[in-house]
Amino acid sequence: MVIQIQTSFTPKKGPGTGPVGSRTLPRGINFFAGIAIVVFSIMAGLSGFVFFYKAHLMNVISGMDVELAKAKKSFEPAFIEEASRLNMRISGAQELLNSHQAISPLFDILEKKTLESMRFQDFNFSAPDGKSATLTMTGQAKSFNSVALQSDVFGTEKAFKDPIFSNFNLNDEGDVIFNFQTSIDPALLRYRETVLGGTGVPPTDTQTSDDERKTFDAGAGSQ
Repeated sequence: MVIQIQTSFTPKKGPGTGPVGSRTLPRGINFFAGIAIVVFSIMAGLSGFVFFYKAHLMNVISGMDVELAKAKKSFEPAFIEEASRLNMRISGAQELLNSHQAISPLFDILEKKTLESMRFQDFNFSAPDGKSATLTMTGQAKSFNSVALQSDVFGTEKAFKDPIFSNFNLNDEGDVIFNFQTSIDPALLRYRETVLGGTGVPPTDTQTSDDERKTFDAGAGSQ
């Protein structure tokens, strides 16, 4: 009996064998590569947008500079100089007006609130710094009761700060001689507010002042 054995010298393909060029890349690497391409495209687009927008802004600024130069040339130098001098004059006038003081409102208060049994003389008004003001006077009254009543009237006047009656004496006729001193509210002396009708002046009730003076005069005359 003849036994035949078939042999083959062709190697069988194993599970890990195959052409080298036919190998495929893993899916994870392809995914990250796609993301990198998208990000790069976005960055490139933003860079281009910023570049063109910057160029547009530069053109706008250049155009505005040209328009400004044209506007400056349209004004005559003589007109600009005259306008500058006028502005300086107006500013100086406003400063003088704001700092100017008027004592006429003070005389109005003294006229309305001085009792008929009282008279003042040696009027002395002082405002060294233009802000704080002091009034000193010598007064003469028929009696001490008249001085007390006058002190009550001046004490209710909001424009007088800390009014003081002092140095009481009697003259040959028996009248009371005294000194009067008070600080004045600066708002009363502001020309812009008191004379031109501004605000900030201490309120003074003229009718009430007249009524008070009549009442105090009656009380002083009965003494």
